[in-house]
Amino acid sequence: MAREDLVLRRLLVLGAETPALQRVVPMLLRSEFQAHRVERVDEAVDLLLGTVFDLLIVRYPIAGLSLNGLVQTVRTRTSPSRNAGLLLLAEPSFVDEVAEFLGRGINRVVSLDAPSERLLHAIADLVGVSPRRTVRTAVELELWVANGSGRVLTMTENLSLGGMLIRGAREFGIGCRLSFALTLPGQPTCVRGKAEVVRHTDLRIERVEGIGVRFLSLGEGDPERLDTFLRLAPALS
Repeated sequence: MAREDLVLRRLLVLGAETPALQRVVPMLLRSEFQAHRVERVDEAVDLLLGTVFDLLIVRYPIAGLSLNGLVQTVRTRTSPSRNAGLLLLAEPSFVDEVAEFLGRGINRVVSLDAPSERLLHAIADLVGVSPRRTVRTAVELELWVANGSGRVLTMTENLSLGGMLIRGAREFGIGCRLSFALTLPGQPTCVRGKAEVVRHTDLRIERVEGIGVRFLSLGEGDPERLDTFLRLAPALS
């Protein structure tokens, strides 16, 4: 398909460029994003009032910007970008402060001193996966190794059609492939499948210690069961 036939997603970057953004933004441009970069808050507000953005990356702190003001501008009912993913690139000394806004208008917080891979994973969470739901339920993980298998029974923190965030289980490294059995409340049988560990959480920012996995495959009929279950579960901002 020719690029001009594609529907480009819009990215707004507010604030001075960082080394991580210098590496990540060109990758987004190659992935059907159209980027707008501004350094002043008034310029950003003008754009937000008249343009639909799919993703906002904001450096924090920035002169003339309060988090309350940012959230109100982006999330007001009349905002064209009300449903955009909103990610803060925060100075390390501000991470704890801005983390209080997670789930209250801010979707992700990444420290400015974090590696660019962490920023890329956070962006992928916002634009590349299904909507997540708050689901805390039992999940059994199994990793096959050369001399046997390791099993862990733990809890999910949230769940989507594409993967789940799991408490604990940090002994499973990034890239590990696991078998899992997920208990769905109110259903007689587990959802079973294969998954890959894609990240470890940052306890300081996400307030949960665990791993994020993406689904590689689900058992017969399980995608439909999971979809039906998630439609009834509470949304996670």
